[in-house]
Amino acid sequence: MKPFKIIGLLTMLLLAWSCTDEDNTEYNKGGQPLVVSASKESVELDALNPSSEAIKFAWTSGTNNGTGLAIDYVFQLDRQDGDFEDGISLEIGRNIYEKSYKNEELNDLLIEKFGMAPSAGATFQYRVIAKVASENIESQISPVQAINIKTHKPITKTLYIIGGAAPNGWNAGDATEMKPVTNTPKAFSWTGALSTGELKFITTLGEFLPSYNKGENETKLVLRETDNDQDDKFVITEGGTYTIKVNLISMTVSITRGEGPEFTELWFVGNPSGWSFKPMTVDPLDPFVFHYNDDLSAGGDFKIGTVAGSWDAVFLRPVTDQQSAGTKLDVDKWAGDPDYKWNISGGVYKIRLDTRDMKIDIVPFTPFAMIYMIGDATSSGWDIANAAPMTVSSDPYIFTWTGTLNTGELKFTLDKQSDWNGAWFIAGEADKNPTGEVENIVYNYPGAGADYKWRISAGGTYTIELNQLKETVIIKKQ
Repeated sequence: MKPFKIIGLLTMLLLAWSCTDEDNTEYNKGGQPLVVSASKESVELDALNPSSEAIKFAWTSGTNNGTGLAIDYVFQLDRQDGDFEDGISLEIGRNIYEKSYKNEELNDLLIEKFGMAPSAGATFQYRVIAKVASENIESQISPVQAINIKTHKPITKTLYIIGGAAPNGWNAGDATEMKPVTNTPKAFSWTGALSTGELKFITTLGEFLPSYNKGENETKLVLRETDNDQDDKFVITEGGTYTIKVNLISMTVSITRGEGPEFTELWFVGNPSGWSFKPMTVDPLDPFVFHYNDDLSAGGDFKIGTVAGSWDAVFLRPVTDQQSAGTKLDVDKWAGDPDYKWNISGGVYKIRLDTRDMKIDIVPFTPFAMIYMIGDATSSGWDIANAAPMTVSSDPYIFTWTGTLNTGELKFTLDKQSDWNGAWFIAGEADKNPTGEVENIVYNYPGAGADYKWRISAGGTYTIELNQLKETVIIKKQ
């Protein structure tokens, strides 16, 4: 290669390197004023489109006085008569120049944080602070702007079945929970056994009001808010397995008698477990799917029991004896001979059994090397490139983290794919409030539809312990 070509190539490489952001520097911000604006001057929050964007705030970069140092941004929102001391203050991070709110998200924030009444309007002020990574440079504060916002009457995030036909009767404190429907806001579903009798739906455990009752016909709902409101119920005339689907935006309901899962409990039993019956875990999103994840270093034969401790009951088995590990393997069921079993070599496995399609995945599991936290509950917000890393323990399957969480959403990324199509651990339902105890999480493989997140309702110091083999998490406030 000729010398001048080499020099030119080196120059281009040097320029490209100097413009990278690997160390979070801001290389060309010498005199730009810091200004913030909103996508609307006023907004009426829409209850019928809870997951749609209500408003977006965007700002300019501000200046680092030509130092090349990074700039951290803080977005603040407060009532018009406030001083931002008791308002919202979000650490946005670096290289992010906007903050958007969805309709329900902002509605909840205004009602819970600022005490606004539903269907009320108020004027708010907002601004952005830009902090240059140097004690010698004073923080910049954008001019304060104003915006008018009107709240809406919240629609519940939880729904329960109650009544003589329901599994737990009229006990409001132990009502049967329905699951949110993926990608359909304010829709819920449930499949299970109903008895003859009446039923309706409540929004809060232990509270009979408000409730959703039978409307003008068997497919319509009506919201009952006081004891003086009509208390019509749905009537189940024949016991059996039913699927109930509810949509609180269209105020519709369907109650269909049909087939539910044949098994509500299953047990792994075989050589790796010492031939003891180990309970499998029901998938949080699908009652037909069961999981068993464990260190099965002993290897050998196994089958799946339908009755704990019983060797005479029906077992779920491979269709050919000594079937080895694999995916989408056929499953059959019978009691007694022939006593077919799966046979695996020793190792760590994740086993997934689908009793709807009668297929099983028996897959050796290699732990992810790192797990990251992302969401506006974290200091990194939704900047996936800077998602907060957790700390691996002496057990490669267990990751921990201790620090401050803001109010907001949270989930876990396993590979930080910039196109967001990577692997995740998500919650088992929308807006899941952490219990502080061990709870199941869902492995959300690339391209899967569900995108449930935890909802951190109170900011503060939290400890998190995530077990990627057992697929459990503890999110506990200190």
